[in-house]
Amino acid sequence: MRWVRRWSGLTRALAVGLLGSGVAAGPAAAQPATLTEVDAWVTERLAAHDIPGAVVAVVRDGRAVHLAGYGVADRGGRPVTPDTPFLIGSVSKTFTATVVLQLVAEGALGLDDPVLPHLEHGVDRYPDGFEQVTVRQLLSHTGGLSMAVGLAGTVPVERGPDALQRRVAELLRHRLARPPGGAFEYSNAGPVLLAAVVEDVTGETFAEQLDRRVFTPLGMDASFATEDDARAAVTVTGHQLWFGRWRAVDLPFDPAGVAMGYVGSTARDMARFALAHLAEEPGPGVAAVAAEVAGRPVVPTGWDVPLETAHGLGWFVDELGGHQVVSHAGSLGDVTAHLVLVPDADLGVVVLTNASAFIAAGHTGQYDLSLGLTRLLLGLEPEPTDRSFLLSIVAPIVSWGLMLLVPVTAAHHLRRTLPRWRRERRGGTPAARWRRRVVAPGIAWVGAAALVLALAPLPAARLFYPDVGWGLTVAAWLALAWGVIRTVVATHALSARADRCG
Repeated sequence: MRWVRRWSGLTRALAVGLLGSGVAAGPAAAQPATLTEVDAWVTERLAAHDIPGAVVAVVRDGRAVHLAGYGVADRGGRPVTPDTPFLIGSVSKTFTATVVLQLVAEGALGLDDPVLPHLEHGVDRYPDGFEQVTVRQLLSHTGGLSMAVGLAGTVPVERGPDALQRRVAELLRHRLARPPGGAFEYSNAGPVLLAAVVEDVTGETFAEQLDRRVFTPLGMDASFATEDDARAAVTVTGHQLWFGRWRAVDLPFDPAGVAMGYVGSTARDMARFALAHLAEEPGPGVAAVAAEVAGRPVVPTGWDVPLETAHGLGWFVDELGGHQVVSHAGSLGDVTAHLVLVPDADLGVVVLTNASAFIAAGHTGQYDLSLGLTRLLLGLEPEPTDRSFLLSIVAPIVSWGLMLLVPVTAAHHLRRTLPRWRRERRGGTPAARWRRRVVAPGIAWVGAAALVLALAPLPAARLFYPDVGWGLTVAAWLALAWGVIRTVVATHALSARADRCG
């Protein structure tokens, strides 16, 4: 097929010309290649999703072979460059794991040490069974903590010198979802608790430890972990998807959530971080290289998500085209980051965008650019994913349609039904009319609204799917209000009828 031959020729050219292997791979490899093909592919995928800005870093054979920015960083049109700061979302968890594993290598902390002794002096209570939770379990997301606990958008932003301690106290007020050491359940709470453990062990803030143990040794001079850093003020402006169009937003920096998602960095610095983890042996700033992470025992995630079917200590571990891959992705609802390491190919890919992660079909959209670029650089056929019309257009329209349905239903009911209630001469006993006209409808409206507000992950939906999340939130509150109003109005109408008949 023509398109297969086109991709095959492109990947062969890239493998030799772009990445400078210097090894002939066949007749097509003799042709010199440039970065034009990679730029063209990246540009096409960004255009397909209309992403405002992005930066890509590719490292191989011990050096950065590609650093390029695309689009704009903010409302003012500032161009994205390899030195533009981004918040990297849950890729921050790999930095947390790097610091913790350094402390383990030094003997200051054990993987199977319980974490409670490092936390209990700052909390007034903790869930049953938490005394069994270990460092290893928090790194591997098997500590029994729920995904809902600590999820971005569901916790208040804490500030001040005791922000982390207050966040820890809040997290430990929730029950464990399952016994520690059991099944995998991804939770932002784990890295936050580990940051507090690091502070207790070292006597320094987590940000200071990041700078001392990772940023400085690796020369990551543009990276930061505090809101006060000047570079935090010039990070990209993030974007959320509203009815298929990107909307610029200014979401707050969360000082208590650095370990889970609020490390700031640039593509140039992330390339240094990737190179350190692709080295054959751990060096300054790294306690366990990617090959070592891939070789350790992992736990299945149960996810049908590219590159994320298993998890090790702070990293996802999976296979792609016969290669073991160590990776982590992240989103804060308005920016996306993905770091992919392929140890046996000595390949690393970093993609940072100033648009929310779920731009296509759930997680698939998050990985469209980064996964496709990784496949391309491995000589595999990319599998581009287009934006989902269902998620980006249909779902928001449905959610806001439900919101509008409530007042329309209420208006129709008050206009047509209320006068009939007052005129009614029949309809059973007063008790039967009460149940039929007041109790049953009131329970239906209030109960349905209460279930949505209590059980649906609306705070997270408002962050990651804001158009859908806000539509459902407003619809639920309107339904709750209408249920109460309807009950009051119906009670008054029936009482007025009873008075006239009496």
